[in-house]
Amino acid sequence: MRSPILIAAMLPVLLLMVPAAAVAERGTQVRIEEGAYRSISAAELSEMLPSKDFFLVNVHVPYAGEIPGTDALISYLDTETRIGDYPHDKDSKIVIYCMTNRMADIAVRNLLKDGFRNIFMLDGGITAWKAAGFKLVNRGGTPTTAPYPNASENSFATVPEPCPCGLK
Repeated sequence: MRSPILIAAMLPVLLLMVPAAAVAERGTQVRIEEGAYRSISAAELSEMLPSKDFFLVNVHVPYAGEIPGTDALISYLDTETRIGDYPHDKDSKIVIYCMTNRMADIAVRNLLKDGFRNIFMLDGGITAWKAAGFKLVNRGGTPTTAPYPNASENSFATVPEPCPCGLK
């Protein structure tokens, strides 16, 4: 007689856990030498933004606009030197993007090496975001001056040749 009552009492709790598990499993897990991250589509990122519980970082240089809700513009070249600009909790959810994937891949690898464990990367970056019909915003940054008060003046001044994003 106790089993049906226990099951009935637990059902609401179990139902509440299903959406949380579904959100945690958003994207596709990608394993690389440095660890693992989740690759998400532009549509998935768009669905995540209204209930934003993550730190969104544009690592692309030169500055070419950003996805609405972006928290920081940290050049992929500065990931290691500006690690203090990322959340201090290594379990914090962080979403990284660039123009395509090349710069984001470098930043993700550096974050994994530094011990971050809950990293997401926008598959296809800004290019995929725009192709899916989503808009970018421009806070007035230029390739050499970022629109963020904590960005160093030279953070975006140099891009190695050839540029990892394929741009010239």
